[in-house]
Amino acid sequence: MSEAMPGLPGPRPDPTSEGYWLAAGRGALVVQRCAACGVDRHPPTEVCYACGSLDWSWEPHSGLATVYSYTWVERPIHPGLAALGSYNTTVVELDGTNGVVRILSRITDLEREELVVGLPVEVHFDPAGDGVALPVFRPQRGVPAA
Repeated sequence: MSEAMPGLPGPRPDPTSEGYWLAAGRGALVVQRCAACGVDRHPPTEVCYACGSLDWSWEPHSGLATVYSYTWVERPIHPGLAALGSYNTTVVELDGTNGVVRILSRITDLEREELVVGLPVEVHFDPAGDGVALPVFRPQRGVPAA
């Protein structure tokens, strides 16, 4: 895990999302899976968008993903992000899910020109207090950029 960013508010888990945030706090990425039809989904919801079932579970995920879309932020939207300077806001698409699962996050450990659509990335976590963490991503080690 990397270090928490002082002054940045952490997530506020609710009964539906708590498992996701607590797993991240333990350094694990989980995906919500419908128990009826098997579709994976994010963000967490009570009702399956595919079949309407209310039964679901948390399933571990490898944390491997691909950059789907991104933008660079020049002016932080929160004072707690000022220490980052310019930073990216990125949508990653998780590999190996049943259904398309995309997560809004950021990519760390790279230079601006290295961030491209199709870049293979892997999850790591920024602690956010109270036993939770934010899943963030970095380029997969040993995998060349797309």
